[in-house]
Amino acid sequence: MNAHALLTSQGWRGTGHSLHPTSDNTGLSRPLLVSRKDNTLGVGKKQHRTSDMWWMNAFDSSLKSLDTSKEGQVVQTNTSGSLDMVKKGGGKYVGTDVGKGLYACFVRGECLSGTIEETKVEAVSEGAESEESERPKKRRKSERAGEETKEERRARKIARRAARAEKTAAKQEKVKKKAQRISKSEDEVKESTAKTETKEERKERRRLKKLAKEAEKNYITLSEKAKKKKRRKDS
Repeated sequence: MNAHALLTSQGWRGTGHSLHPTSDNTGLSRPLLVSRKDNTLGVGKKQHRTSDMWWMNAFDSSLKSLDTSKEGQVVQTNTSGSLDMVKKGGGKYVGTDVGKGLYACFVRGECLSGTIEETKVEAVSEGAESEESERPKKRRKSERAGEETKEERRARKIARRAARAEKTAAKQEKVKKKAQRISKSEDEVKESTAKTETKEERKERRRLKKLAKEAEKNYITLSEKAKKKKRRKDS
């Protein structure tokens, strides 16, 4: 970064002048001095010394305070040494026991609970209920199959086929009647149309013609399907 160019763009008059735009008597005329660290000293303390072995002194002082005058007994006479201070702790925020430590000052609040898990449980229960409701049906079917004879099963199948054939025949008849009705209405429209046919009448006639073709196509497809089913049954 070019400091000279930046200050000149902000209105500085150059070297030897203060930061004031017109007068040198006011404003900063000297650069700010920045303190630099060029030694190995720490903040508030001198550099580390390896000759001061404090842990050895602490162990020595605790060993010297032991009283062994009585036979078979060791009594600690000094309880204010460095090791004793470490055991006791320096304040109420030290330690990990119950009621100690920094977490002892926090108040436990109410936990937030969501609703996603509850809906999942409901869905699972609904699925289980549906499975349970399906099981007895299957059992009933198997029981019924075990009770009935071959002749009864055969008769039931024949009756089911006959009912299915009746349904297809009724559908074909319905489609045929619809096609006849549409063709009849088309004939009536043709007869009623005069020499001059309007635009709306022409649209209606085309629509009826299209419906008649679709009904005829549906009737053909249904009849073909019925023939295929009959061939499969015969074979």
